[in-house]
Amino acid sequence: MKISNGVGTTQAGKLLGKKEALMNVLVPYTEKEIRHNLNAAGFSSIEIIAKWNNFTTFIARKKPPVQVNTTSSKLKKAKAPKQKISTPSLDALLEICPVYLSDLVTDSKLLHSLCLKRMEEFYEKGGLSNQTLKQYDEIARLIQEVPSTASKKLIVNADELTIGSPDELTSSDMSTLEKCVDLLKPWKKGPLNLFGIRIDAEWRSDFKWKRLQNSLPKMKGKVICDLGCGNGYFMYRMLEYEPKLVVGIDPNLHALLEFKLFSRLSGVENIHFEYLRGDVMPSFMGAFDVVFCLGVLYHTPDPIGMLKDIHKSMKGNSTLIVDCQGIDGDDHIALFPQKRYTNMKGVFFLPTLNTLKHWLQRAQFLDFEVIFSEELSIEEQRTTDWAPIRSLKDSLDPNDSTRTVEGYPRAHRFYVRARK
Repeated sequence: MKISNGVGTTQAGKLLGKKEALMNVLVPYTEKEIRHNLNAAGFSSIEIIAKWNNFTTFIARKKPPVQVNTTSSKLKKAKAPKQKISTPSLDALLEICPVYLSDLVTDSKLLHSLCLKRMEEFYEKGGLSNQTLKQYDEIARLIQEVPSTASKKLIVNADELTIGSPDELTSSDMSTLEKCVDLLKPWKKGPLNLFGIRIDAEWRSDFKWKRLQNSLPKMKGKVICDLGCGNGYFMYRMLEYEPKLVVGIDPNLHALLEFKLFSRLSGVENIHFEYLRGDVMPSFMGAFDVVFCLGVLYHTPDPIGMLKDIHKSMKGNSTLIVDCQGIDGDDHIALFPQKRYTNMKGVFFLPTLNTLKHWLQRAQFLDFEVIFSEELSIEEQRTTDWAPIRSLKDSLDPNDSTRTVEGYPRAHRFYVRARK
């Protein structure tokens, strides 16, 4: 029809391609799927009260509370909830309220609330299984057996983060370290060199850092936050620029253990890891000169809300650097995977670059600048001996590398910079 009305074949082809891209992303839920989602969210008596074109209006009622018959024989036979095992070595890694926090968070109510939240999150331990907790407690024990030292060798301005030389440890201490790093597999961020043990992690995090380096703001003497810090690879790379303080935030206990190992081996005192979620950012009201949010936004169901929380944590005229997986295209849309994306759970919204810009604008950020925009490569994220897990190559369609195994468009990586 467009061609018959005078639109050229090239332009018509572009329009058809745009339509196909939108159809691949804006896939509506079926009626059955909507009913299932409402039921799973705690609603019942789900009815359709209106339909028009491709719009449907549902009405649903909240399920009433379940009445429990405490005399039921089935209930009496039911097993009590499994108790969490004791983890003394793991618990010993938590400082109740470290001194640096009282210097950083000057509002006494916020500080009190933050310290309580730290304890609650740590002792919940992410709802991990007893088997995992037992392994983590053993790793924590080994970390505390490794000598606490300010290593003579610390290289933070090279691709491979290097801490220590083999001749600084006794053979017994080296054996403990080797056992510890082996138990910490899979290693996600690197590359690393710990007292001569070279760790080729799943992610070549040095690729990302090289892309960012020319766009970094002044960091000397500044207070920096790395939201979603992982094991702290990027925090150590920041030391090259002489920051006053670096605070990492991540709700990943495995990453915390790796960071604690780095900290014990390096003796660096101005880097800290907070085992917390991103919603804690408003507790650091006006604290940070620079915030890095790398590989986090697409893991939250409320990316604009998270950006607003980050905004609250920043000083005036401060800098935000964001790395976000997304999808190619100019449309103002985001892909919302139904269950998994590249075999990953917990992926919610993958925006186009334009959508990411609008998220930042809605959170009141200014001066949007694109640092990098390219397809995510299998050279940057891959399976290694130190990360024997499914990685990007295993998560792409073997017959069409432009799509994931779930049939979605392959991810692009967007690095952007903005200002408060």
